[in-house]
Amino acid sequence: MPEDINKGYVKRYVDVAKSTNDENLKNNALYRAGTQMEIIPCTGDDKLSPKQQQEVLDAAEQLLGGRNE
Repeated sequence: MPEDINKGYVKRYVDVAKSTNDENLKNNALYRAGTQMEIIPCTGDDKLSPKQQQEVLDAAEQLLGGRNE
C-alpha cells in the first residue's frame, strides 16, 4: 500500500459499504476504498467479486488498525 493513503476517505467508504444492503452502493464504496489503497486497479468497473470485496475490507482493517467496524 502507498504511504499517502487518506485514511479518513477509506474509513468513510468502508462505513458506507458496511451500513447498506444496496449491493450497487456497497460495490461502489468498496471500489473507492480499494482504489485509494491501490488494492484493486482503477478501471472504473465497480462490479467487485466477493473475493475483491473481502480483500478491500481486509486491507482497510489492516490500514485502520481494526477501527473500521
